[in-house]
Amino acid sequence: MSAHDQSLRGAQKRLRATHTKSRQGCYTCKSRRVKCDEAKPICGACALRNAPCGYPRPTSRQARRERQDEVPMAGEAGHMVPPFSHDGSPRALDFNLPSPPAPTAEVNPGSMNMVDLRLLSHFIIRTSKRMSLNPYRQKVWETVIPGLAADHDFLMHLVLALAGLDHYPLETQPVAALPLPCGRAISSDNGTPIHALHHMQVVVGHHQCGLQGFRDTLFTLSDSNCNAVFAGSMLLVAFAFASLRVRNWSDSHISISTSSPLPTLRLDWIYLIRGLTTVVRQCWPALRMGPFREILQHPEATEDWKMYPDTMFTAVTAPAGCSPRIARFCRGAYEALSRLKSLQGSTPSPMDEDSPRSRMDHPSSALKEGLDLLESMYMRILYVVQFWRDETHPDTGVSLAVAIQADMENAAVMGWPQALSEDFLASLGSPDVTPNASLVVLAHLYLTLALFEATWFLNGAFDEEIMKIDTLFKASRDETFVALMHWPVTVLHG
Repeated sequence: MSAHDQSLRGAQKRLRATHTKSRQGCYTCKSRRVKCDEAKPICGACALRNAPCGYPRPTSRQARRERQDEVPMAGEAGHMVPPFSHDGSPRALDFNLPSPPAPTAEVNPGSMNMVDLRLLSHFIIRTSKRMSLNPYRQKVWETVIPGLAADHDFLMHLVLALAGLDHYPLETQPVAALPLPCGRAISSDNGTPIHALHHMQVVVGHHQCGLQGFRDTLFTLSDSNCNAVFAGSMLLVAFAFASLRVRNWSDSHISISTSSPLPTLRLDWIYLIRGLTTVVRQCWPALRMGPFREILQHPEATEDWKMYPDTMFTAVTAPAGCSPRIARFCRGAYEALSRLKSLQGSTPSPMDEDSPRSRMDHPSSALKEGLDLLESMYMRILYVVQFWRDETHPDTGVSLAVAIQADMENAAVMGWPQALSEDFLASLGSPDVTPNASLVVLAHLYLTLALFEATWFLNGAFDEEIMKIDTLFKASRDETFVALMHWPVTVLHG
């Protein structure tokens, strides 16, 4: 070898990119001698290959750093992880899943991942056709989303994660000793909990990989990639809604093992949705002219109800064939609003610390903002039902119950989380917050989502959240709060 070649070889060595060496990669990546992204509970490489993923026990220093910088997937009951990191990017949702077992075998890297192919097939054939009750929005889910996912890896991960939740739904089953009225068990094709747990770990792995790619794309947000970012936002919002059922199941089992006296409230999804809906505002004109313009239209999202006297909405009679739950809602929604508005006049002063109603001691402006938003959502629903006319809706073959829910979707009733004020969110506090008036309002807002029984990613999730809040109020023994919760519980169960 000449001196010139030796000099060139030395220069190449000196120009080699530096990196931080880590010994905390998973066992499978170590055995395959590949770089591990160390995502937990399942890394990206193992998620893509459907391989078992297990990690060595971290040292005390590493454990402290992980508690500060990462989102634990097996959190403690009553603990809320901030949904956004210090740089403003969204964090993964906490599932409280058990840690995966140590790897037992290696998947052939050259083999096709049949699990992911099955999930993609399920999304195209079934999930995409049930993401909206309106045909024009459904068409976007069927065509635009898969097309973008084929060009963006992070979108494909988010598609597979959402399809995974839809493919393995939760079935309501009675579970003894649960602190809630009902428990939920994960079902699978072969009915074994081991396979169901492994499936959920694959789903969470795709969610984490997709969210990481979403974060990276946010740093270069522009008109050229805003459609992909908006698609990722919609997938993450739907995943946040649908994941509540799985996380409620996990919380129920954790509460049994830890003997937690009260259920855990999930509030992180609200912050996640509010954050995701704001990241694309700078590209709003481009989105309105792009392939998602149909998604962004809500023709029923008006305040036209204000033009009519209140007497028209005091006790709205739902048409025959309407959902029994919506019919119960319409009969009592206006009266329930009136009772909640009376809370504003009964909020104690800051000096009244010994009052049994001191739990309502938070800024009255925050309560008013929450009540104003609640009134807008309730009145939109009542307006849709009150002015429903069969002759104004062509025969599309769908039931009346689904058609009314489709009009509620057009009224943007699902969009209230992004309209919550910062003050109202601050008044809620953490999941182990002492029950207060804002929590009553939140339960009544949850009820609007519980009315969408024909929407798979909403059906059932908020029933349990409302029952959790009802359990907290009954434990507080505040008769006023317990009485206010009676109506939403009655709407749910009759």
